[in-house]
Amino acid sequence: MKRFYIYIIFFGLFLLGGYTANAQQYVVKGTVQDSKTKDPVVSAVVSIPGTAKSTYTDDNGIFRIGSDTKFDSIRIELIGYALQSVYVGNGQASYNVLLQPSGSMMNEVQVQGVQHSQSVTTLNSADLNRASGLNLQDALNTVPGVDMQSRSPWGGQHIIIRGYYPSADNGRTDGENFNGLGYQLYIDNIPVTDATGLTIMDDIDFSTLGKVDIQKGPSPLYGSYIAGAVNLYTPRPAPNETSINEQLIAGSYGLLRTNTSIATSDGKSDFWINYGHQTYNGFRPNDGSKKDYVSLASNYYASPKQTISTYFSYSHSYEDLAGEIDSAAFYGRQAVSDPDYVDNNSHVEIESFRAGVTDRYDFSDKFNFQATVFGSGSTLNQFFAHGFDKDLNTNLGGRLALNFVSRTDALSVDGTLGASAQRSDQNAQGNFILPFVSPPFTQSSPHDNPSDVQNYAITSAIFTQWAFTLPSRWSLTVGGSLNFVTFGTQNLLHGKNDSIYLNEPTLSNTFAPVFTPSACLTKIINNNMSVYASYGMGYAPPTVSEMTNSAGQVDASLKPETAVQYEIGTKGTLGGTRQFSYQLALFDMDVTNRLTEETADDISYYTNVGEQRNLGAELYAGYAIVNDKDAFLSLVRPWVSFTYSDFTYVNFETYTASHSGGDSMTANYSNKKVAEVSPIVFNVGLDLATKMGFYLNATYRYVDRAPVTFDNYHYMSAYGLLGARIGYKKDLGKHFVLDVFAGGDNLLSATYYNFIFVGDNIQELGQGTDPYIKNGGGDGYILPAPYKATFYGGISLKYRF
Repeated sequence: MKRFYIYIIFFGLFLLGGYTANAQQYVVKGTVQDSKTKDPVVSAVVSIPGTAKSTYTDDNGIFRIGSDTKFDSIRIELIGYALQSVYVGNGQASYNVLLQPSGSMMNEVQVQGVQHSQSVTTLNSADLNRASGLNLQDALNTVPGVDMQSRSPWGGQHIIIRGYYPSADNGRTDGENFNGLGYQLYIDNIPVTDATGLTIMDDIDFSTLGKVDIQKGPSPLYGSYIAGAVNLYTPRPAPNETSINEQLIAGSYGLLRTNTSIATSDGKSDFWINYGHQTYNGFRPNDGSKKDYVSLASNYYASPKQTISTYFSYSHSYEDLAGEIDSAAFYGRQAVSDPDYVDNNSHVEIESFRAGVTDRYDFSDKFNFQATVFGSGSTLNQFFAHGFDKDLNTNLGGRLALNFVSRTDALSVDGTLGASAQRSDQNAQGNFILPFVSPPFTQSSPHDNPSDVQNYAITSAIFTQWAFTLPSRWSLTVGGSLNFVTFGTQNLLHGKNDSIYLNEPTLSNTFAPVFTPSACLTKIINNNMSVYASYGMGYAPPTVSEMTNSAGQVDASLKPETAVQYEIGTKGTLGGTRQFSYQLALFDMDVTNRLTEETADDISYYTNVGEQRNLGAELYAGYAIVNDKDAFLSLVRPWVSFTYSDFTYVNFETYTASHSGGDSMTANYSNKKVAEVSPIVFNVGLDLATKMGFYLNATYRYVDRAPVTFDNYHYMSAYGLLGARIGYKKDLGKHFVLDVFAGGDNLLSATYYNFIFVGDNIQELGQGTDPYIKNGGGDGYILPAPYKATFYGGISLKYRF
């Protein structure tokens, strides 16, 4: 019945949009791109001079504007770009507009558009290629409040935004340790995050991205997850151009990457396809990687009112697992691996596809309707130190959105009303071998926890967001989403002999709907500066593994974690040519219903008893000392990003219980600092470019010491990283574009880590052989990065037909 009402609502909105479809006699449609990067320009204001008619470009840089009276020009403007007037009186069906940047583009002030009601950072292709461009961490970790880690040099990535990760123990269960939780990830508006809330990125080709948007904190348009959302976009072809591009990159420890891409655009459609192949030998034993990617994206302008966009990807990823090491090996800078991981040939192998189609139809200059359908499938085979997992995953879903835009001299309104639904199914098989049994394993090796389960999850949401431009340059954005989640699991193993029994019951849990409101009030000081205050509520449902206790029982009483975020901030550019740009945000995130693990009669389970408070400050500032394309030294731009984090467990207690008595507290970590979070992180960068084509990008990153245990008795040491890339990029005649570059990471040979485990105390983490830890009973807790400087070099050659 609930779905029936949703369909009725959208049918009514469809009729309403259709009623206004013929209101405009004269319509112009087009695409706006950055003249340097060819990235879509989002939220640019497109207006008809002498009228109140205006609109914004969407996430693909597309606009449509109309009027009852004939017009022959439009104006396009956005802070950070030069104002541009375009003649449209020649009757073209579509226009491609290239905007000229007028200053630094990273973190430019964003005061327009529904989607930018709080802290949003956009990384363009130049930001994404400050280093080798092969992984996302190098770029994402320059953004204040964002930390991306990985289990291996090229796999097992997860993103932490403003210190939030579901469950008070930071997701120490095997499935959550190396995958993303608590945020939504999209690529070309297609969800990568599945319906269980899990995000796996081993199969994402980061080297071909054109743009990345990071939404910090919950947003009703992106699932209202507590941490926020990350939107990845493939590159858009240059207008009216067909090209082929070949790229080769080689580097330390056997790194070799090739990319071959073809792009074409003719005004009526555009198409891009890329094949990438990458190998890496690793700096530790059993630390190699091999990846193959195929990605394609297209846009077809079926008419001035309709655009059909498609995305497809296939990937095969094979990542060796070298395992964790202890502090003695890490600080001794030993390139060693866990012997059990090596002996069991531990690795993660993923083969996947992902596809989606989006149809946008503009009924008028006020209404447009956007429908997306998507699907994905993957196989995941993982061998680890004490067993294996084998998963088969499928994911299907769709999203509908009706968008409304109205512009008058007195009031402007932008609104979105939509619904989304997604279903994920998983068949998971595995076997856990007892720790005292060393690999290689055989069929007769004693097992402790074999598994063969069928899991499913269904999520759906009704969402809306409205932005009102008020007098005196005030704007108000309000929104919310109503979120529905159902999980189910069926254990196919039966009895003491662990035989398969297909009629085992499916245990499920449907959570009570969660409504998550949001609001933001913005004051535009002038064309270059704004201040804002925002409120947002988010949630994160438990995973299937958290709902299922160690005895295989599902706990239907668990609730999603919820959070409220308060934020104030300011964004702007200063100077006659906007040389100085900045963004400052102060936030307070209060997380309740925190999941913590407890034990009763040797059965482990999760319960909602924790609370956490994250207080933080984030600053980005950049100054373009020189920004003149005609000068010999065309760009000199230093910049800095700074993050301060004061994150505390307000209530974090663990208990054990037995049938013969009441609960007994085993530990109390309340008022301790949140593990794995460094209180101070900053980046300092310098970008240089010359008219001749030479360029330099240098970045120094400092990461403060971070607690590795909930009791705060043990910390990881602080470290600093220096990286740089130099290159030469130039048009060679009419047809060729050459980019030759070389660079290095960790040029100061610092001792740092890709990932750390956290735990109650150091004894449960450290190995028994670690001389710095007494009575260690763990497998180690540090996944190290290369101890010495690593280098890379590459060449990219593009031919334009």
